[in-house]
Amino acid sequence: MNLPLSCILFLFPLSLLAQNDSIPIGRVVYIQEANTGGDASKNGYATLLFNNNQSLYIQNSAPKQDSSFNSGEYVYSTMFGDNEGFPILKIHSARKLYCKITCPRFSKNHCIVTDTFGTIAWTLHPEHKRFGQYDCRRATGKYRGRDYEAWYTLDIPISTGPFKLGGLPGLILEARTLDGIVKFQFSSLEISSNIPDIIKMPLGKDMHMSLAAFNAEFEAFNNALLENYRAKGFQVTSTPIETIELNTEN
Repeated sequence: MNLPLSCILFLFPLSLLAQNDSIPIGRVVYIQEANTGGDASKNGYATLLFNNNQSLYIQNSAPKQDSSFNSGEYVYSTMFGDNEGFPILKIHSARKLYCKITCPRFSKNHCIVTDTFGTIAWTLHPEHKRFGQYDCRRATGKYRGRDYEAWYTLDIPISTGPFKLGGLPGLILEARTLDGIVKFQFSSLEISSNIPDIIKMPLGKDMHMSLAAFNAEFEAFNNALLENYRAKGFQVTSTPIETIELNTEN
């Protein structure tokens, strides 16, 4: 049963009293486009399932399985996949994220690390723009080394959006970086009591650490490995792969 938006919003306070946090009341489909080496394989459709307490961002177009290939002389590359779509679970009130990431050093099934949510210092602007039937307002803010423009709707007062974006007084229906490198384009929005998917914790090895701590440990391990090879006479270098997040600081 599809309910009118006004009816859904009116029922929010009542339905949440008995609502299982795994049950979504809405689903947004985005087209994710990141011209970055670390995320290009995930470009395509992505889904945000949400209710008032939690949301789950799923990169549906990410490869389902790992694949390896030679990308040049003595260069062997692996493209990592995940049959869940590298989901990001957002706990709204706790301002906490659970992210699924690749971590071949620790687990072939990928790892779960935590992160913070809704920490962007947004600037709200007066411009309006419509996405389908929804009136949206413009906001700008910096997140993890990139400057973003986002369009959010007060028609759905839930503070979440694509990827790790959130913290606005309404649902983000579209966002992009001002340099055009990262885009989350609006495709569709469904408000319904019968969405078949569920909001759940991603599967993987729980690292019991933050993304920042994991990245620091991985960098230290990688540097030690490189120094070990160099000590044995090998000429090796490491080139960081650009991702949506240029750093782990806001």
